[in-house]
Amino acid sequence: MTTYEKASLILQAIVAVAAFISVYLVLRQLRAMSTQIEATQHASEAQSIISIVNFLQAAEAREARAAVRSALSKTHHNEWDETQKRDASSVCANYDVVAALLKAKLIRNKHVIVDNWSPSIKHCHQVLAPFIETKRKELGGDPSYWKNFDWLKAECDQHKA
Repeated sequence: MTTYEKASLILQAIVAVAAFISVYLVLRQLRAMSTQIEATQHASEAQSIISIVNFLQAAEAREARAAVRSALSKTHHNEWDETQKRDASSVCANYDVVAALLKAKLIRNKHVIVDNWSPSIKHCHQVLAPFIETKRKELGGDPSYWKNFDWLKAECDQHKA
C-alpha cells in the first residue's frame, strides 16, 4: 500500500468518524428540541386551563351560577325577571363557550373541567333546560342555540366521580 493510499484511508476514516459524531449530535439536538416542544405544549395547556378556570371563577360568572342554583331553581322560568334571565343566559353562555373549547380540543384535559364543575354543570343544565328550549323556539331562535352546553352536560353524565 502506498503512502497516498494510507493517507487516503486515514482521511476517509476521520471523515466517517466525523460524520457519525455529527449524526449523534444532530440526534441529541432533535431529542432536546422534542423535549422543549413537549414542555411548551404542556405549559400552553396549563395556561389554557388556568384561563378557563379564571373565566369560570370570575365574580360575575360565580354570582350568575349561584343565582341559577339557588333562586332560579325554585321558580319557573316564565316568572324570572330580567336580571334573573340575564344570569341564566350568562351561565348558559359561559358553559357553552367552555364546552366549545373542549369540543374543539383546544383543551385536551377536559377532565379538569368535568371533575371540578360537574355538579354545577349538571344542576345548572337541569334548572336551565326549559329556559334553553324556550330561547331556541323564540322568533329568531335556533335549535342549536347553546348546544355545546348540552354536550358538556352529557359529558358530565358519563363521568364517574
